[in-house]
Amino acid sequence: MFLNKPYGYWSVLLSIVGSLFLVTPYFISPSDPQGMIVISMKIMLVVAIILLTLGIVASILAIKKKEVGVKKYFGILLPILIILFVILIPILMGIGFMLNDNP
Repeated sequence: MFLNKPYGYWSVLLSIVGSLFLVTPYFISPSDPQGMIVISMKIMLVVAIILLTLGIVASILAIKKKEVGVKKYFGILLPILIILFVILIPILMGIGFMLNDNP
């Protein structure tokens, strides 16, 4: 019964869980990670990448099956927003530093 959900549902679920696994190492890591915490952070990163990829695949399958609703786009939209956030923040910070460069 639980596995008979539409692809749009799996797209949303996998993307949210993948995003949580992507953000969690930043919250649990100490200032100088050592030992087991480094291994667990690497495992979380790999699991996050796998889940986000599966969310994209589920979203593509939902679009192919022409499911109703906007849930089918969430699996593609969330990883793109994460990538844009990671890329654009340093660029915007650099532009801000260049604009506020007072001699």
